[in-house]
Amino acid sequence: MTRAIRIIHIALVLGLVLIAGTFFVLRQRTGLMLAFGPFLGVLLAAIALVNLILALGFLAPRLPRRPADQSPDDYWMRTETRGAAIILWVLVEGAGLLSWVGYLLTGAWAPAAVGVLAVASLALLGPTRFEGS
Repeated sequence: MTRAIRIIHIALVLGLVLIAGTFFVLRQRTGLMLAFGPFLGVLLAAIALVNLILALGFLAPRLPRRPADQSPDDYWMRTETRGAAIILWVLVEGAGLLSWVGYLLTGAWAPAAVGVLAVASLALLGPTRFEGS
C-alpha cells in the first residue's frame, strides 16, 4: 500500500510540473497571445491561493500522523488516512492547475507565482511527511 501511495503522489506532482512546463513554453516560446486581460489571471490566482490556504492551513494539520508502533503499510491502509491525504493532494493540485490556466490565458505573474507555490507545496506534502520518517 505504501508503494501505491507514493506512486499516486509522484504522479500528481509530475503531472502538475508537466502542465506548468507546457504552459510556460507555450507562453514564452511560441508567443501565444490570448485575448484575456490580466484581471482574469489575478482572479484565478486569488481563488487558487484561497484554495491553497484552506488546504495547507486546515486540512494538512488535521491529517493523522503515523504512531511510532505502526508500520507505514498499516498507516496507509486506514481509510481516514489515505482518504484525507488524497483529498489534500487533489486540493493542492487543483489550486496549481487553476493557477497555471490563469497564467496560460493571461501571462500574468501572479498566477505563475501561485502555481509555483502549489507545485512546491504538493512536492513537500509527500507521504513521508505524514509517516514521520
